Amino acid sequence: MNNPTIAIIGAGPAGLSMARALQKAQLSFIIYEKHYKTGGLWDIENEGSPMYESAHFISSKTLSGFPDFPMPNHYPDYPNRTQLLAYIRDFAQHYALEQYISFNTSILKVEKHDKGWKLYSHTGQAYFHEEVICANGTLWQPNIAQYRGHFSGIIRHSSTFKKSTELLDKRVLVVGGGNSGVDIACEAASFAQKAYLSLRRGYYFIPKHVFGTPSDVFSHGGPKLPTKLNQWILKHLLKIVVGNQTKFGLPQPDHELFESHPLMNSQVMHHTSHGNLSIKPDIDYLDEQKVYFKDGSSIEVDEIILATGYNYAIPYSEPYFDWKDNRPQLYMSLFNPKHDNIYVMGFIETNSAAYEIFTEMAVLLVNYLKTKQYNPEKAQIFRNKVTNESLDLSGGIRFVASPRHTGYVDSDTYRANLKKIQKQMNWRGYSKGDYR
Repeated sequence: MNNPTIAIIGAGPAGLSMARALQKAQLSFIIYEKHYKTGGLWDIENEGSPMYESAHFISSKTLSGFPDFPMPNHYPDYPNRTQLLAYIRDFAQHYALEQYISFNTSILKVEKHDKGWKLYSHTGQAYFHEEVICANGTLWQPNIAQYRGHFSGIIRHSSTFKKSTELLDKRVLVVGGGNSGVDIACEAASFAQKAYLSLRRGYYFIPKHVFGTPSDVFSHGGPKLPTKLNQWILKHLLKIVVGNQTKFGLPQPDHELFESHPLMNSQVMHHTSHGNLSIKPDIDYLDEQKVYFKDGSSIEVDEIILATGYNYAIPYSEPYFDWKDNRPQLYMSLFNPKHDNIYVMGFIETNSAAYEIFTEMAVLLVNYLKTKQYNPEKAQIFRNKVTNESLDLSGGIRFVASPRHTGYVDSDTYRANLKKIQKQMNWRGYSKGDYR
């Protein structure tokens, strides 16, 4: 803990994955965490967390845990927020990671110096480190959608929603086609006087179980097929399992499967088919308590909840990155082409479970950091790739042209490039058993 070389900012899942890799490599580091405990956004008491009481993991426990630290057998297929928080903290305690954490330390500013970075905390203290890894998370800066007109009721972002009883006896419109938006709309269908969900486009709704198996486990267990063939097969399987979703009032998707984030939800069709939830198109304008939609229809509601996503933000070091659509431009979603010794961990959106890919990314970064320390000439070879090489990590998938999908990567393609880099640089990759 004395003058550690590396600083990690954030003790959520991404920061803890990075910490475990650094610990295993015996590299000197410290974690700065603004909250008084680990867990990141999964701690509903962490100021600014978008978590709500009824939240569950959208991927299954089978594929979603940290490598070599599986989720407990007694957990359900889709753990709830308290189980996830307990699991993350168990991971930190199991590997004794808390000893490296400076809790209640919010980093407000990072300033570049010749041999590293000076970090300034909310207390006015300054800390110097040669390397900085930004792992502050992606769901902390709400994207507030703007509409024409004036709404006289309550209008707020979904990040402020905490419990379903907030919706009792209200007419509620939820706006947004992300997983949290659909989940909150289903809560409104159960608790509100009247519930509506506004969708800008159609999405593929994937049930959480297929033939009794968690959907991601079912998909993962199949053969590796070309992208187009895989899309065709799974799209037709959805028609068999789900049927025509337009019969449930849900709009037809305007894209192919996996070209936008699919929605993992088994409740929305129940609520639409029972009249508990009405689907509306994109909003046109607002007028007092009335909401007018682009199809010419209108409704009157008491509250609008904007589940319109989040902007990626690294507020303490924003000038040191290039940005596009509120996303930092990174090599392998990790390395900063502008500066050699400041990195981003966890700012990746992909069609895969996050915690395992976090570990693989952490191992890649550790390989680079150790090479910088012991073989600077070889490290410069990789650094040249970071600054000069442009990677296509889409896997041939034509993602929907929206800010959310800027930098979206296909997990198989990402891992293929990861292995390619490891082979070229003669670096080791992660394998089961490495961290035991």
